[in-house]
Amino acid sequence: MLYNLHTHSHYCGHGSGEISEYAEYAASKGFSMLGFSEHCPFPDSLLGNSRMPFSSMALYEDDVRRAGASLPFPVYLGYEIDYYDEYSSFFRSLSERTDFLIAGVHYVRRPDGTFRTPFNPGFSDDDVKRYADAAVKVMETGLLTFLAHPDVFLCRRPFDKVAEDAARTIASAAAELSVPLEVNGNGLLKGCGENEGYPSPHFWRIASEYVDSAVVSSDAHAVRNLDRTHSFCRAFAGVFGLSVLEPYDDNGRPRLRKADQS
Repeated sequence: MLYNLHTHSHYCGHGSGEISEYAEYAASKGFSMLGFSEHCPFPDSLLGNSRMPFSSMALYEDDVRRAGASLPFPVYLGYEIDYYDEYSSFFRSLSERTDFLIAGVHYVRRPDGTFRTPFNPGFSDDDVKRYADAAVKVMETGLLTFLAHPDVFLCRRPFDKVAEDAARTIASAAAELSVPLEVNGNGLLKGCGENEGYPSPHFWRIASEYVDSAVVSSDAHAVRNLDRTHSFCRAFAGVFGLSVLEPYDDNGRPRLRKADQS
């Protein structure tokens, strides 16, 4: 089954392509399902350098709804959120008006109020622990269809004991809370130099001790990348004995299940 539930566009500011172009490309490739999950802006413009303006949300949502109106397969409206407790009511209201939410930990907040991202050097051992704690906290909200790129904290650092502990914290919580984890294809395209990178074989070896399945996504930020990594990600999951979850429509919302489940 060819699908993608983690799709970005020009709206995020660091991607390209119109919503309609992604939809047309998906149709030409025989997709069965497509979900848009643009990086969600905050009402007060927190992290605004990597998000669309809050005022653009209505345009984005209208674009997605229009794109799906003429296609023979479901097109879903979603967001990828970064979760902080003070915005919990905002995210809950967002989940009520959209089809699905996913989450990625793109920034950890240090005790002094500053933010650090694993995409840049200087992501410390304490930041890795904060990353794992943030991943668990957003999974506990019950809002997610899946947790995106759970291993992105390895983008600029080696896999060591601190990283192993973080992997176990994330994977054990995912199993306990029944939140699928994502094998993310965008890490293949980014490249992380001589560092660990993602999807990380070390992370997924640990994760496979706790979970027996995963969702695969391209995390596309360009139209041409929508299906570029799909086959690799499926094969990658198989290396660790993980079943690839398949999406199905549940009254207009995408859900995930093992292919052998009815």
